[in-house]
Amino acid sequence: MGEWMTPERVREIVAMEDRPVLRNLLITDGYHRLTLALAELFGRADFAWPIFAVWASKQAGRFIREEELGACVSALLAARLPGVLDDLTLRAPILQTQRRIARHVMGGNTVVFAELGVAFAAFSLAFADPPGRTEERLADVVGLFKEGPSLPDRLTVAGDGALVREQRGGQTLVREALTYYFAALHERSPAARAELMLLANGLCGLHEQTRLQPYIAGALAAPLEELGAADELSLAGQALAAGVRRAATELMMTMALPSGQVLRLGCDLPAPPGQPLWPDELARLEHPRLVRLAQQLGAYEARERGLGVVDRVETFVLDRLDLADRIAQGSGADDWARLDDRMRYIFEYFRSRQRDASLLVSPFSGPQAEELAAGRVPAGPL
Repeated sequence: MGEWMTPERVREIVAMEDRPVLRNLLITDGYHRLTLALAELFGRADFAWPIFAVWASKQAGRFIREEELGACVSALLAARLPGVLDDLTLRAPILQTQRRIARHVMGGNTVVFAELGVAFAAFSLAFADPPGRTEERLADVVGLFKEGPSLPDRLTVAGDGALVREQRGGQTLVREALTYYFAALHERSPAARAELMLLANGLCGLHEQTRLQPYIAGALAAPLEELGAADELSLAGQALAAGVRRAATELMMTMALPSGQVLRLGCDLPAPPGQPLWPDELARLEHPRLVRLAQQLGAYEARERGLGVVDRVETFVLDRLDLADRIAQGSGADDWARLDDRMRYIFEYFRSRQRDASLLVSPFSGPQAEELAAGRVPAGPL
């Protein structure tokens, strides 16, 4: 399995301010190591939140390294605004916008790992030995996090473009999630354990997405704020801003998973390849706290009752084709900058893939992993 992630190692990675690309790669690798450690604890049936964080962090790296965002922006602008990239007066604002987007994504990637990376590292180490899985030890792990509601971070942009961030609120949702993970360790019923894991995963997801709100909104607002002011005397600045924002949004709302899966987060969630949309253990949700959370996030029966005309027509057609159980109707996010839209999709994604063992694979190839272990950024595509 390799070296387990420790809270100390999480903090070391977070502190790598001068090497943002390497830090993101180590965060992605760190989540993978946490995933394997937790899989040992829970028996490789239901997977904890870090398994999803691996692929989200790898997606974040596409922004942090800037080159893929730049290529995406260039391709979209070349198609929609021919010749605009030849205008030397607009190249600098475009590059500045890409850097600002990257800083927001990098900031969000780092603050989540700093908090939840420590939580899962502490949890996996505390309960690796079955005799040590006691309420007293749970209290020690939960005590690392403070009471209080989850709130978005407060962000300001310094004169040099750097983000100045301030964490607000508390971590009650994280504390609650840890108690449900602990309960899952002792639960023998597969269905009941699956529900406890989904509940804990959902609470972690809601907490981190709440904190991430200004980072995501800030990344998507950057084109309008940077480029809209770059050419105030004509329509070019606004058209350029809209093009860059679209490119960033398309990249942000696309996530590649193993086995060739590519999720378009603006579309309804498809079932995993060759599997039903929901695992049997999660086909019907019964845990009262889990049902309340699902309803709060617009999923489950609350979402089904709220389907619009288009979705209902689609449901009718899919029913006739025996495909209704292949798509989570109404789950697609209309606006990724909206917390409610994100969480509706994310909860269904967690529920659908919580038992998908294909997500256990390493996000990096053997040589890439060796380069990371040596503290170097691997060469070639990542």
